Formats: sequence, structure tokens, C-alpha cells
Amino acid sequence: MFVDEVSITVFAGRGGDGCVHFRREKYIPKGGPDGGNGGIGGDVYFQAINNLHTLSDFRHQKVFRAENGKPGDQRNRTGKSGSDLIINVPVGTQIRNKETQELIVDLRENFQKFKIAEGGIGGKGNAGFVNSIRQAPSFAEKGDLGETFELDLELKLVADVALVGYPSVGKSTFISVVSNAKPKIAEYHFTTLVPNLGVAEFDGRELVFVDVPGLIEGASDGKGLGYTFLKHIERARYVLHLIEATSNEPLKDFEIIRNELEKFSPELAKKPFLPVFTKIDLIDDELKDFLLNEFEQKFRLKAYTVSSVTHEGLDGIMRYLISQIPEEVEYEDVEEELTDEIKEFRPGEIIDKRHVEFIEKENWWELKNERLEQMSRQTDWDNPEARERIYDVLKKWNLIKKMEKLGIIPGDNLKIGEGFVEYRG
Repeated sequence: MFVDEVSITVFAGRGGDGCVHFRREKYIPKGGPDGGNGGIGGDVYFQAINNLHTLSDFRHQKVFRAENGKPGDQRNRTGKSGSDLIINVPVGTQIRNKETQELIVDLRENFQKFKIAEGGIGGKGNAGFVNSIRQAPSFAEKGDLGETFELDLELKLVADVALVGYPSVGKSTFISVVSNAKPKIAEYHFTTLVPNLGVAEFDGRELVFVDVPGLIEGASDGKGLGYTFLKHIERARYVLHLIEATSNEPLKDFEIIRNELEKFSPELAKKPFLPVFTKIDLIDDELKDFLLNEFEQKFRLKAYTVSSVTHEGLDGIMRYLISQIPEEVEYEDVEEELTDEIKEFRPGEIIDKRHVEFIEKENWWELKNERLEQMSRQTDWDNPEARERIYDVLKKWNLIKKMEKLGIIPGDNLKIGEGFVEYRG
């Protein structure tokens, strides 16, 4: 089943919890803390694969989770990091933030890889909190949560040549003859219900063709099936406009489809294209010459002729396409150059990580800061020593003095994330 739009949720792995442990060895009666750190949670990546042509695998699975990091262990052993999750999608998949509809990445090359969500850091073990004052800490950090995103995935097929035209104009037969595609073919309208991709080999070159459901007048306004799949033509580098030679009004057919393409997307209408009369095995040479002359006079364009049954004209069209389509792909609509480097999505990064926003409430204050909120998530708030460590951080960051100037009084609570500490004066 062909699917080109889905919504999913991805969860990067949570970091492993730090370990609370004290050495208990023979001849060392008062061993110090040796609890290790938790492992890092796995990241979530998307990777484009060119042998995938649909998002149908996402119809039933909507949630994807990377592996969590493992907890730390005694003897300062760090927990194992969680395995990364790589989600394979077809080349041409666009990934957007579901809430904002911001385009995050456009995966347009085979094996292009992109990190979408980063795993949470592992919590420190109690050995990591030893200092001159706190020599035997009995607390450790929890592992932090990994990033979570709700995403919209949209597939726009990437092809060298797109076939457009009225239903039953011969697009499916054409692509079945020139490429390895095996579409359904019958003598009635809308045989093609989904796009078909096919790879053609000619003179040592490969060209990827895409055949979309036939267009009709009003397609740009949602009539017929073509409008749903017109976006798959947008990525094509060249357009073959097929016109049925046996139609009652072939020139009018051409005009109507060109108008629909312009209504849908002016950029799409500007793509280089070649008009081709199909099914010429069903007309005589006199009518064929008449059609070509009338077409050239009216549109100032030279049209080709082809028969997918007798293969007449196929070699000429393929040679022409190869001469017009360079081997190197150029992406004029994307400024970013493709590299082997793995890109990352890092939304809302704070430039000054020490900047704290103070929000005064009734008898309590809320402190907003990315790093402090991360510490809060990793803190065991039931442990008095762990709470005291947060208070020490506030003093180290000089935040207590700043709040005193703002009017904080002893007994006021300070909210950081989901936890509270009391200002003692």
C-alpha cells in the first residue's frame, strides 16, 4: 500500500541512573564511595534509503524508542550506553515538527543520515560528588530523559523524469516498457491509483521515472486523483507530457493539463518538459504529420511521437532525455550542501546556559534555566543530601544573592523543575 504522509513520535533513550555504593574490601574498613555513572541513552536517527518507496511501514507503528542507558555499578564502573535507533525512510522524505510545521530536514540523498533526538545523559554515581566537605555522599543522580518529538513525515518521490497526462493516455504502459516498473494496465480511467517508480537503463545511463495517477481538468482544485500526487512531480528533473494521439481534441488536452500544473505550482510548470503523442500505432502517417504540424504552429513547440506497443520512437525519446538531464543532480531549491557529516536537530538552544529567569509567585519563586531543570530531573528529591547539593549549586552560581536583592525572605520555596528547596537566609 502506498502511503506518503504519516505522523509519528520518537523517544531518545533515557540515561542510566548513577550508582550509590561504598567500597567494602578486606583490610579497608572505611572504604570510600565507588558508585559509577549511568550510561548515555541512545539517539534517534533518520536515514534515507533509495530502495524504499512508501511510508506504509509507519501505518501501524507510530512510536519509536531508542534504548535506555544502563545504570552505573560499583567500583566506578559506568553503565553501558543505550543503542541508537536508526529509522529508515525513502529518499525524498521531509520531516517536520508536528506542532510548528517547521521543516527540520529534507532527506534527498541515498544514505543521508540525520540525528533527530538526543539521548539523555547518565546520572553521576556517588563517587562523582566527593569533595573536601562531602567525603561520603550517599546520593547519586538519576539518568536524564532523552529528547521527544512529535513529527510529520511527508514523502515526495525523487525521480529524473515524471510522466503527466490525462487518464488512459498510456503513462503506465510507457513506464512498463522503458523501465523495470510493473504497474497495473487496463483500458479504463484511473487504473493507476498510486505513483509508480521505475528505473530505465539506456546507453550506460540510469533514469528514474515516476508515473502518477492521470490528471483531469480541475485537478489543481482537488478533482480526480492527480492532485493528491502532484507533489511527487515537484522533485522530478524533467517532465514528459503525454498526449493521446487518438483523442478527439489532443491539443486541448495538452492545454488543460498545462493549466492545471501552473495552477498547482508555477515552479512545477517551469520545469523543462517534452510533449509526446502516444498510441501513434493507432493512427496513419497523414494524421500523425497533421498533429505535429498543428501542435508546433499553435504552441511553438516540437512534439515527439511514440508507440509503447511497437516501441516506435522510444529510443529517440530516451536519447533526448539523456542529453537533457545531467548526471550530477543539482538542488537549486536547497542552499545547504550535502556532506557525509551527520546533521543534528537542536531546537531552542540557549546561548547563555547560566541565564536564569526568576518568576515571583505567592510565597515561592520559580527558577527557569535549562541546566538547572536538567539537574532537577536527575535529582532524587527524597534524599536530603541530594536536595542540599542543589542548594549548593544555587550558591555557587551566585543565584541566592541575586534573589536576596529581589526580595526573597527566609522560608520562601524555590521551585526548579518539579522540585522545591527552601531558602534559609
